Amino acid sequence: MLLDNFYSIVKKEPAASGGNAVIAINASHKILQGHFPGQPVVPGVCMMQIVRELTELFVAKKLRITEGDNLKFLSIIDPRQNNEIDVTLNWKEEGGIYIVNATLFAGAVTFFKFKGTLQAA
Repeated sequence: MLLDNFYSIVKKEPAASGGNAVIAINASHKILQGHFPGQPVVPGVCMMQIVRELTELFVAKKLRITEGDNLKFLSIIDPRQNNEIDVTLNWKEEGGIYIVNATLFAGAVTFFKFKGTLQAA
């Protein structure tokens, strides 16, 4: 839903039960024009959607977030200052249920940490 519109994948590296990606945020996207005018900030719901969509790409299945056990919004993402964001994903899968840990960061700055459950849709 946001992939190739709100953000694009610059690089992705799958790994066993996880993967890493570098994404580029589209700083001119209409979401950022309203959130917030003159001071664009990537909404938390978009960060969660990015985690879901990248997990789907790595596991090659449609997923839905069923539980957010621990969500930490640690710093704002201003796409004018941090156009490229690193994403790390790790998961444990049992019967179509994925326990996912994800982090969005750039250099030493961590923006978002996610621990939650995604289920095959």
